[in-house]
Amino acid sequence: MEKHAMTRREALVAMGTGIAAAGMAGNANAAGAAAGAGAGNAAALEGAVEALRRALEEGDGKVLSAVLHDHLTYSHSDGRVWSKDVLMGNVAGKKRYLSIVTSEQTVDVQGDVGIVRHTYDVVNNDDKKSTSHIKVLLCWTLADRSWKLLARSGTNAPA
Repeated sequence: MEKHAMTRREALVAMGTGIAAAGMAGNANAAGAAAGAGAGNAAALEGAVEALRRALEEGDGKVLSAVLHDHLTYSHSDGRVWSKDVLMGNVAGKKRYLSIVTSEQTVDVQGDVGIVRHTYDVVNNDDKKSTSHIKVLLCWTLADRSWKLLARSGTNAPA
């Protein structure tokens, strides 16, 4: 049998799939009870996504700390992977992003797991004021009655 070295991207996809599957399997018994609250959970998740977007744009460490899971894995389109502490150190109290605009957003809530996909158009606040056009996958978990971002993966999108 031939061995294949796993790339970072393949590892992140496998991780995200595993997180989602574990969350869905762990919540199978609660699925019926949660079905009635699904629309409310989706609206709350959309609110958390917007709070994250604004906090990233504004460098709001208090909001970031509230919406980020302690075990966050935050993957950039260039392959960098940050933990919650690294993200907080690079964003909180800083104006790293001049603007972040989302479009084409979809939200899927399955019990205590939420999957959000959207396109990010970002103006980065670096020396040359660069821009990014990326597709983003966010994996959220419902913890203590609020949505926490557990994993994020970004990939470059065609212009």
